[in-house]
Formats: sequence, structure tokens, C-alpha cells
Amino acid sequence: MPHGNFVWADLSSFRPTVTRQFYSDLFGWRFDDYSASTASGPVAGLYEMPEKFQAINMPSFWMSYISVDDVGKTVEVARANGAKVELGPIPFEGGGQIALIRDPLGAGFTIYEGSSLNSSASGEGAKLGHGLFVSDASAVIGFYETLFGWRFKPMADGAQEIQANGRRIAHLYEIPDPAIRGKEQYWAVYFGAQNLDEAQLKVTASGGEVVGETEILEGRAIVAKDPDGGTFWMLETTSDAAKNTVVSPARPFKWKAWLGLLLVIASALTESTWPWVIFLGIWTWVGLKERTTYLFEAITSKDDPLLYWLVITIYGVLTILAILYV
Repeated sequence: MPHGNFVWADLSSFRPTVTRQFYSDLFGWRFDDYSASTASGPVAGLYEMPEKFQAINMPSFWMSYISVDDVGKTVEVARANGAKVELGPIPFEGGGQIALIRDPLGAGFTIYEGSSLNSSASGEGAKLGHGLFVSDASAVIGFYETLFGWRFKPMADGAQEIQANGRRIAHLYEIPDPAIRGKEQYWAVYFGAQNLDEAQLKVTASGGEVVGETEILEGRAIVAKDPDGGTFWMLETTSDAAKNTVVSPARPFKWKAWLGLLLVIASALTESTWPWVIFLGIWTWVGLKERTTYLFEAITSKDDPLLYWLVITIYGVLTILAILYV
């Protein structure tokens, strides 16, 4: 499996018997010990929470699995870059190894080395994707770039598209307000439902809780909890073509490009230097914030650090000179 791809998800539950019945009623999942599946293939796993987590009253949680070439080496890199390793490396049933890691902000995920895990189900109840919800994107982007080689593409409203091996695999959402995001930083797991309105009724009828409805880049979404408090997301899907994919988002309004164009026009029409000062200042700030700048082509701090910092420095110096000559 390619390094840095999502391959699986599972639920750590206090009462597996109760939660198995809940997800069977909601999605039609069938269980064989650990694994859950639909008629089209495996979906996810469900197991009883380890005693060490029960002892500290940790709530039930869904966990995203990411494939790696070497669990031991990835654990070392994670620790060196501000992560906390909660568990492992340890052997995983069916072969391979896993380790549970929390990123610098505390969002947990599992790394997996092996070839036995594969969420191949499609349609109702299938795993459609994953999303990272954090308070500060800049605090974790460098971590994931180093750990998995991911690339982050800024989008609208603080969101970032996450790319691995040349394709989109998830989105990152920066939501500083805990009243909106929730008090934790977390990786969300998305499952498909052909009718979200009916799915909400099933959640409550089966002993779960509907937390709320929202719009994300993947589309309309419902946030819900199972009877043990395990939080998961549901995305509306009407065909098997949505299997394990992220729905293409609407094209965001290019406000930064429009602002830059207006500043250039203002400078030309007014013969004033101030629009250039603002233009260069914003250009420098955006380049530092997003770790990507442009000089006829994109230049990132990760791929071309020397060129990136040279260009950023030049833009900064030009900003200062423009202020001095106003």
C-alpha cells in the first residue's frame, strides 16, 4: 500500500454488543468478530476499548488508519516532530504492525504497515473519507508533510485540500472556535447514507444522537454519535461511484487574486505608491502563512526551501523599500 494513504477505520467501544447492533440497524453492516462489512465488501472494524483507555474514562472513538512503509521509522519521525505515541508499534491481527499517534495538536490516528486492510465497500454504509478538524492549521501542516509527504492546497474559509501520491485524499478544516469545532482536535470518519433525513431518524431510533447538520467541502453532512458516544459523520450518496472518494468541492471565490488585481489597478490609476506597499505586504504575508509563494510558478518551503526564502526575502525587502519611498 502506498505510504500516506488512508486504508481503514475502526471504532473503540465500551459496549461492542450494543454498538454492533446500532451500526447494523443504521447501515446494514454485518459483523465477523472485529470486521464490519456490507454486501459489497469490508467497511471498518469495531472492538472493545482496551482497559488502559477505559481506566481513564476515555470516550468511545473512531480511528483513521494511514498506511506507512515502516511503522518503527514513522514513529521515530513523529516523535521528533512533536507527536505523542500512545501505543505501539505492536503487531496487528491479520498481519502487519500498527501504532497510535497524536499529532502536535492532539488529533489521533493510527499508522499501519501491512497489506490485509482494505475498505472496499461501496454504497450505503461505505466509508467515504476522512477529514481533519483543528484549531490551527499551521501547527500541524509541517508535521504531516514531513511524516507522510502530503501536500496541502489552501482553499476557502481556512480549509486545505490534502494530497498524497498525486491525488486528493482528504481535507483539513481550521476551526479555532471550540464551540463550533468541539473541544478536541480530531480526524473525522465519513460514511455514506443515501438519504440523510432518513438516516437521522434511524440514529435516534437506534439509541444514538444527532449532534448537528453542516456543509463541508465534501457536501451536506450529519454529525452523529452512537450509543457509546463514538462520533462519526454521514455524507449523502446516491450511487456506488462515490466509494472511498471525496466529492469535488465547489470552486471557491478567488478573493485574494481579485484584491491583488484591484491594488495593481489602483496604483496605476492614482500614481500612488501605497497600493504597491499593501500589495507587496499582503503577498509576503500570504507566502509566509501558506508556506508557498510564486515567481512565475509555485515555490514551496518544503520542496525548494532556499529558493522559497530568497523570494520571500526579496518580497519583504521590496515592501520595506516601497514604504520608505512613499
